[in-house]
Amino acid sequence: MKKTLSIILALAILSIAVTGVFAQGENYTIGFSPYTLTNEYFTAVQNGVETACKEIGCEVISFDPQNDPTAQSTQIDDMIASGIDALVYIPYDSAGARTVLQTCRDAGVKVINIDNVIQEADYDLVDGIIASDNEELGYLSGKWVAENHPEGANVLIAHLQTAESCVINVAGFWKGIEENAKDLALFKEVQVVEGGGATDITYNAVSDALQAHDDINVIYCINDTSAMGAISAVAEAGKTDSIDILGKDGAPIGKHAINEGTLKQSSAQRPTYMGYMGVMEAVDLLNGKEIEFNVSIPSYSIDESNIADYDLDAWDALE
Repeated sequence: MKKTLSIILALAILSIAVTGVFAQGENYTIGFSPYTLTNEYFTAVQNGVETACKEIGCEVISFDPQNDPTAQSTQIDDMIASGIDALVYIPYDSAGARTVLQTCRDAGVKVINIDNVIQEADYDLVDGIIASDNEELGYLSGKWVAENHPEGANVLIAHLQTAESCVINVAGFWKGIEENAKDLALFKEVQVVEGGGATDITYNAVSDALQAHDDINVIYCINDTSAMGAISAVAEAGKTDSIDILGKDGAPIGKHAINEGTLKQSSAQRPTYMGYMGVMEAVDLLNGKEIEFNVSIPSYSIDESNIADYDLDAWDALE
């Protein structure tokens, strides 16, 4: 029986509606600030935000800072000046979010931090956090490597080191290897490269790494978008059959690549649901209700063994 994520999410939303957890939007204005909209993962989050706002009668304001933290800060200032009541916020730099958060707090704007979690020292300036279980996302990939490379592996990490969520992903990846490998000493981190979470940057970084190291046989990428760059670099180097590439997100591009055999595994997230919940929790706060401060959304593993269970062209679309 095929796994239909959209049905699961629809049932969850129906349950919310029946129990009356979320109230109407009361004509609130919700700001949405991702750090980019050039990545389809974040457009999936935006779809969830817009769906929620439409359902409960909120206006939504969003901008695309295009991976520029200064632009993101300026855009949030503009949103505050426009009169937003709450902000659904994905920071570019987890460690540099405090100034923006303080500005929101001083303006009386509620903040729901989603996806890329801020540093714990700044938790006092947000009203709620919703994110995937970032350790689990990495853990599932590490477990796959341990199980499919029982004799060990030389690993290249294509990172996004400014994102706290990605730091946690990579730590979870190594934990997945540690807890499932017969001999941890057989697994070596050859190099960490900065892929920026982008296809072109990762392609260049991986190409350089492959020239410097001829013994790499596993590449772990912190999203499927960067994994596409790794796939191209590996193919160009003529090493497609000797290097296993793993991604993260369960994006349509990732699922197609798994189906084609160029990507071995991706730990999937629920970005549309995350954006939807961000708005709903913000509105609950604005209506004086209590919410769970830190919500973790479970992830799941996709590889060749179960790829037929998923719609290759869809995220977790809400229906």
